[in-house]
Amino acid sequence: MVALLSNGSFVRITANVVTLLFALFIILQILIGVGILPVSIVWGGRQTELTPVLQIASFVAVAVLALFIYIIRYRAGLVGTLPPPIWVRVTAWGVTGYMALNTLGNLASVSNVEKLLFSPITLALTVACLIVSLSNVN
Repeated sequence: MVALLSNGSFVRITANVVTLLFALFIILQILIGVGILPVSIVWGGRQTELTPVLQIASFVAVAVLALFIYIIRYRAGLVGTLPPPIWVRVTAWGVTGYMALNTLGNLASVSNVEKLLFSPITLALTVACLIVSLSNVN
């Protein structure tokens, strides 16, 4: 495992997978925010109407997910300088922790979409973010 975490190619591929999965969630949040997809498939499945506050929340989620992409790509050495500054290393761990909590939230959701579809995806994101966060790529 240590060899994989030191393998720049493996870490970069993992970061590209993270990018792709976060991009899918960005598209999902945009489709929810503009009313194409029902809001009931996110936010715990407890919202049935797309309110202005939930619309704003979806677009804030888009910005947060885009920031997550930047942080993970920076940590993997795909953007920015090497070695990454300490704030990148710390925030990569923050992204990893956030995704772990998000997975638990998805599992507790009343929405079957969150529970059955998003939970495995966010679990995969958590593991992939963990790999990048643990990496020795400098």
